[in-house]
Amino acid sequence: MTEKDLYEKIKKLKGIKPSQEWTNLTRHNLTTRIDFDTRFDVRPSFLSWLKEPQALALAMSLLLIFIGGPWLTIKASQPSLPGELLYSVKKASEGIQTTVASEENKTNLQVEFAHRRLEELNKISKDSSSDEKTEKTKQVVNDFEHNLAGISQYVGNASKEQAIEVAKNTKKIKEDLDNMPAEVKDELAEAEKTIE
Repeated sequence: MTEKDLYEKIKKLKGIKPSQEWTNLTRHNLTTRIDFDTRFDVRPSFLSWLKEPQALALAMSLLLIFIGGPWLTIKASQPSLPGELLYSVKKASEGIQTTVASEENKTNLQVEFAHRRLEELNKISKDSSSDEKTEKTKQVVNDFEHNLAGISQYVGNASKEQAIEVAKNTKKIKEDLDNMPAEVKDELAEAEKTIE
């Protein structure tokens, strides 16, 4: 077969008409495919990522890490003592609480922090060795005096009812001071004068 013969046969193919059945089937397949493609070619909406479980899990994990992480760290730092890793987090969270609190609540916060310092002193006097005990006790006593100074500073701005409540709470602090071990009482002598 020569090239000329091939060319003639191709010309004859142009004259062949497809059957009506084949034309209808092909037309139907093409329109179905076009409908299918346009249905999934819709632009994604802003919240379309929520339909995919992996994206939703990632978003929830990030939310948990960025919100729950700091909260858990602060909660984990509450029982820490001076010299421990999370004690600075505990002190920083107390500072933030004091800064954010209203003027009426600052006095109560300082009373609460003073109670915490006394609890820390009790733990230190029971648990630590003598070298660590002296250093940690000095730090806690210094913080305790700072809390007592904060109480006296903020009580001037408090209402009469709050001043009475603070007086009751400082009386409890005084009772707690009287129950402290003898070795810690020497360190707290100046702090006791602040309460009186």
